[in-house]
Amino acid sequence: MRYKDTIDLYSDSGDCIAESIPLEAISPLVNPYIRQFLRFIKSTAFVDLQKIESMALAGRAGHTTSMRQDEIQMPWHKREWPILNNAKIIAEKVEEIIKTPQFDGGSEEAEVHLFEGDHKLMIRIPNSRMECASGRDPVFTLSGLAVGQVISELFDITPETDPDGCAFLKNILYGRYPQTVTFQPGNPVYGFLSPPQEQEGIGTGFKTIMINHIAALAGKRTLDAVALASILEQASQFEMGNALGWYERYSLLGMAYQGFNASNLVVDFVKENKSGTVGSVIRSLMRKSLEDGVIRPKGEKFPDVQPSGYKFYTSDDIPKWNAYSCAGLLAACIVNVGASRAAQCVSAVLGAFGDLLVFESGGLPDPDCGRVMGTGLGFAFYTHSIYGGAGPGAFSMDNVLVKHTSGFFTPCVAAAMCLDAGTQIFNPETTSGGFFKIQEEFPIFRNPVQKVAEAALEIKDKLR
Repeated sequence: MRYKDTIDLYSDSGDCIAESIPLEAISPLVNPYIRQFLRFIKSTAFVDLQKIESMALAGRAGHTTSMRQDEIQMPWHKREWPILNNAKIIAEKVEEIIKTPQFDGGSEEAEVHLFEGDHKLMIRIPNSRMECASGRDPVFTLSGLAVGQVISELFDITPETDPDGCAFLKNILYGRYPQTVTFQPGNPVYGFLSPPQEQEGIGTGFKTIMINHIAALAGKRTLDAVALASILEQASQFEMGNALGWYERYSLLGMAYQGFNASNLVVDFVKENKSGTVGSVIRSLMRKSLEDGVIRPKGEKFPDVQPSGYKFYTSDDIPKWNAYSCAGLLAACIVNVGASRAAQCVSAVLGAFGDLLVFESGGLPDPDCGRVMGTGLGFAFYTHSIYGGAGPGAFSMDNVLVKHTSGFFTPCVAAAMCLDAGTQIFNPETTSGGFFKIQEEFPIFRNPVQKVAEAALEIKDKLR
């Protein structure tokens, strides 16, 4: 193993669920649960059959913004296709189309499930098809085309029998694409991640999900949302090279202490400051870091100790200090948002925590060495000013405003959206209602820290 670090993971109730885990056992490269989770996220498509039927009945498809869904009104193009009445047949035929033959004479089955009252399809693209792809495109191409083919066969939609219906069905499934770069807002064919042509920068694919969606997939359990956001963020760090070589331990420690509550650090900070403030969390962070030997006074004489008694501190392990400070940052966000039950204040904590910590610690690096504070200041402006208070959770993790840290920013925002008591116009219930249903249907999203810990225990003795 590259690193000697071991960690203890704790649940959100403060119970130790795994002891002495090698740090590398939580890496996205080896942890079985994280790998399974990322495969599920990357290869799963959803098709809203009810939306397809309602769009066909209304003669509406191809709108360019969610505000302008009524810009296209073609009642003369409406089609009365009884899609919901045939949902089970559609699911069976889609599964038959997407499954792939194998060398042993069998086939790799596609996972196709109806859920939400048989109104939606979940399609898990087989690994063999994903391995033949350069990215996550099959989630959008294969699922939409398979459903389109089945609907065409069921309702006799061909260039000879219904040429306008052929074009209309394509517009329902994909909007004006490729005339437009993106599909129509609220497209009936979608995945957890955005279509690849919308991606903001190479290596950021796992960040192309709205923060509110993560809160919904966690069932608004705060530390579950933090863990899911951390997994996606750190998977992106590994993909884009930010967690390679020199920086791998830095990312893994941050994910462990902030994302998975290692050493119960986050929960302890929150409990200690349940009646406190952001400043009191920083004092707890400094005290705990000194006790654990993560930081130490730089010296005993001037200039390391100022005439006023103000001390400068240093650390022999900056990645460990960063992990502790990111855990403190999350705890401060939880304390502040938890006191008001309003998510809007999370951006103030993200923008100010770093400055407060730098002054308290005598010049030690703030969380993510300034990246959190820089991102937080811009985030505060765009969530409070120019948009008149845009919801913190309405941003995707790869948004140009929030993508600039090493993965330690959006877990705090996800936590805030879980703690919000309905103050937001753009809240998870409004923007991400379907993802609550997905969370209920698929247990892979429940108790992620527990699952990471169990998977790490499973492989801890196999790592060399």
